[in-house]
Amino acid sequence: MVAGPPGSMKTIMMLNVVNRMGPAVPTIYHSSDSDDFTMTSRSLAMVTGMPTTEAELMVMAQKPEAYEALKQLDHVAWSFAASPTIEHMWFEAEAYREINGAYPHHTVIDILLKVDYEGISEHNYLNLMNELDDMAREQETAVTIVHHTSESAKAGAPPPRGAIIGKGSQLPTLICTLWGDSQAGTLDIAVVKNRFGPQDATAETFFTMRADARVCLIEQQEHAVHDGTPSLFQGA
Repeated sequence: MVAGPPGSMKTIMMLNVVNRMGPAVPTIYHSSDSDDFTMTSRSLAMVTGMPTTEAELMVMAQKPEAYEALKQLDHVAWSFAASPTIEHMWFEAEAYREINGAYPHHTVIDILLKVDYEGISEHNYLNLMNELDDMAREQETAVTIVHHTSESAKAGAPPPRGAIIGKGSQLPTLICTLWGDSQAGTLDIAVVKNRFGPQDATAETFFTMRADARVCLIEQQEHAVHDGTPSLFQGA
């Protein structure tokens, strides 16, 4: 799970993740929070380094250069249902398997709040999370969920695990919370749950990456671990 308040660069983070995974990790990306024009423009900016304002113009004009550049993300199958159900996500996965002979290795759900699930409320996601856990096991796909944290959490740093909305933190193996600062060009990431490694539920320990929201690019930054524990998340 990747979680944060609105505007914390959650989607930009996930675009960079699926891009860096590359063709070895075929992916279905369920984008309910952003439409196809937005995601195409952001993706084009990310792979070319041009500002999103220029990328938007290229997409609107359907420039051949845009099509060529976006081939870098050919390993990603996109779904833009505004309120996807579990059944919809299964149908997409089955269609993918029919075409490609296997389920995708990676499934992104961006964003959990917009999944149409019977009985779901802002305060209870446990049943939905169990359904997604079953999907991950049966399809042998790694599921990454993009989710919100409470806006009441202290601003200026990644939110703690307790700020994640609903009962959505029990099942994920790994949870990272984010705080993006587009003015400073940074993205702070805290590992608030890690079943197989270091974690800090308070999010007081975090590391910083370079983030250029203008071109949707996130890059590694050296010597960026905070809270006086330089080895805790080394290599995370």
